[in-house]
Amino acid sequence: MMHASSNCRYREGFSLLEVVIAMGILSFGLLTLALMQMQALTQGAAGRHTGDASAVARSYLEQVHRIPWSVLSAAAGNGWQDPGWAAAPATVNTAVTDPGGGTSSEHSYAVQWRVTNVNTCLNDVEVRVNWAEEDVAGGKQLVLATRRYNGGGASC
Repeated sequence: MMHASSNCRYREGFSLLEVVIAMGILSFGLLTLALMQMQALTQGAAGRHTGDASAVARSYLEQVHRIPWSVLSAAAGNGWQDPGWAAAPATVNTAVTDPGGGTSSEHSYAVQWRVTNVNTCLNDVEVRVNWAEEDVAGGKQLVLATRRYNGGGASC
């Protein structure tokens, strides 16, 4: 016949201390997950803004190849300035569609350009897009560049 010793205890369930420790570990894990999600949302918005700024800059660079050479020549050597041709606003707003079907401005981008005369037949053109970004002092900027050849010039 076996007798249980007085030192042997049978446990059923969890003690209060074990539950408190488990809840603390779970709370820490959930808080970390929530912080990671907030960071992902912030970085997603920043990436979207950079993509939008890139699209704006590419659009302006495409327009540079269609504007008259005289507009480029007039802008050459004047540093960063607002775009100087028709249909090229200095501020571009991106719009989002609201659930009700309307649209609202999501973000604003300031656009400037700089033209550098390489020679009588060639100009370097840079387009700079600036925008405000949360938690970034002074905002962010993106610069894209192209070269424009004056194929119709008499000495080119």
